[in-house]
Amino acid sequence: MAERRRSTSVHKRLLSYLLAPLLLLLVAGVAVDHHVIVSPIHNAFDHSLSRSALAIVARIHPRGDGQLDVALPSRPPAPLRALPDEHFYYRVSLPDGTTIAGTPELPIAPDNQSADGFSYTNLDFRGQPFRLASYRTSETGDPLVVTVAETPARRDRAVHRLDVAFFINDTLQMAAVLIIALIGIRIALRPLQRLSRQIAGRPAVALNQLPTNEVPAEVLPVVESLNTLLGRVRDSVLSQQHFLANAAHQLRTPLTGLKAQLEVLARETAGTPLQERIDLLQGGVDRLAHTANQLLTLARAEPSAHRASHFTAIDLPHLIGEVIDSSLDRAIAHGIDLGADAQPVQVTGVYWLLHEVLNNLMDNAIRHTPPGGNITIRCGIEQGHPFLEVDDSGVGIPLEERDKVRERFYRSVRSTSSGADGCGLGLAIVDEVSRVHGAQLSILEGSSGRGARMRIDFPATSQGS
Repeated sequence: MAERRRSTSVHKRLLSYLLAPLLLLLVAGVAVDHHVIVSPIHNAFDHSLSRSALAIVARIHPRGDGQLDVALPSRPPAPLRALPDEHFYYRVSLPDGTTIAGTPELPIAPDNQSADGFSYTNLDFRGQPFRLASYRTSETGDPLVVTVAETPARRDRAVHRLDVAFFINDTLQMAAVLIIALIGIRIALRPLQRLSRQIAGRPAVALNQLPTNEVPAEVLPVVESLNTLLGRVRDSVLSQQHFLANAAHQLRTPLTGLKAQLEVLARETAGTPLQERIDLLQGGVDRLAHTANQLLTLARAEPSAHRASHFTAIDLPHLIGEVIDSSLDRAIAHGIDLGADAQPVQVTGVYWLLHEVLNNLMDNAIRHTPPGGNITIRCGIEQGHPFLEVDDSGVGIPLEERDKVRERFYRSVRSTSSGADGCGLGLAIVDEVSRVHGAQLSILEGSSGRGARMRIDFPATSQGS
């Protein structure tokens, strides 16, 4: 079976859609900044190189023999100084190529003067790249060509430093934009998060429509469709409830009449061979009536069948008193000691459902407790949670069957061994009603070391004031 693909959140999708364009903008911004700063930096260094040439021109003086003398100091002036990893060359020559001073093999830049009167070019000299500037002058009376050349290491470093500075600046700006965008996305998604919490926090019995006043326009069609679905489910539940009410009446009335007729027939046939058959027929009708009532109760216990308005504060000791009153005669007839340990506690729930639950638990306990045994009903608060339990000293339920007995129509080993009649719906009803109330049904060993203890733990919020 293929692994189920994990869904991606809207937050992550928006982030992924923003991140790629921002990275492209960052690269484009650095490229544009580099292109913008290269020309001014080169112009600045060309101007510095031209100042070096002018400094050399200022030190050219004619001698008495008509020759020219280039009086450069042993330590070049500031414009001529180079860093350790840089090289600087100069050449003073005549237009015919005769070298007066400097490096004779240094080439002369082509005569394509710029606005400042210098000619610039890039070339390789002695195995290294150089930026070369030539200045043609006749200030000394004779036409001269002053050529200076330097390695571009210094200007390359300047460009690199500015590139790094612009990259850091653009990155910080993009990061700030991304953080602001993420904050904006988080704020914009708050209505969706509130809607998600509202849906997740709704109990199963709540079929009222979701509010749409704060829902974003993009999600409004989804919420409206969900409200339409909730409305259909609510109508279906109401229709089911009407059917169950009618079915309960239609089933109980003829079964009650049939039982009455069988009781009359049993009196009339007392002492005759038909009495045994009439008794068997009465038992079958009683089981049929019990099964019908259990089925109807199970159907009406569905979580979707109950609205929040059906839930009221229920006093558990009072509920226990009513169930004991209705079960006392039966317990005495079976020789069972019936008692209660009821601490004051209230829960929020549907009264008739909890009454039916306690009746089912009491019925199971009486069915599976032998004569001379005892049954105790308890209620109270433990660790902040209200609880209701029925503790018997019967045959108990094996550990491996405690999950199965919650299933519908499953009859446990203890039912077979004790000879008790039942349709296997009692604990299924108890488990279903427990879920309706947000409670948990636990099947434990009896407190006397034998038997079974059926315990319902209600949520802390279910406790009344």
